[in-house]
Amino acid sequence: MKFKIKEIFLLLCAVGALAVIPVFLKQDNPIEVFVPEVDVAKLAAKEEKQQKAAEKSAAQAKAQRMISCQADEDCIIVDKDPCGCLVGPQGVTAINAAYTLDFNKFQSNLVTKACPEGEPSTEQECSPFAQAVCAENVCKIVY
Repeated sequence: MKFKIKEIFLLLCAVGALAVIPVFLKQDNPIEVFVPEVDVAKLAAKEEKQQKAAEKSAAQAKAQRMISCQADEDCIIVDKDPCGCLVGPQGVTAINAAYTLDFNKFQSNLVTKACPEGEPSTEQECSPFAQAVCAENVCKIVY
């Protein structure tokens, strides 16, 4: 008899629990969910901006490595302008010799232009006495 009372009690509890479920599922006050609008154009613009910033940062890091050095022997003078000293001292720069190939690849992307007629500049960086040296771990031209 005790066993039957226990079963009846459990059955009533189960029926009571099932009867209460609709109360919790009643949707008088549904939960409101706010989903922000996604503007595809803004999202694409933001991703493009992030990509350009990452590329710029990578290019700056590469450029920094190109001019970094430990000793004077690491540095060489190269033409940063296709015309070199024909455009004056701003046509040359000093870089780390280990990055010559990278520098040449970068330079190959520049637009070819007509060089001015005449003799190359012999002032400052273009003088025969100009040397590439390592000063404060950066390649520089001294004259």
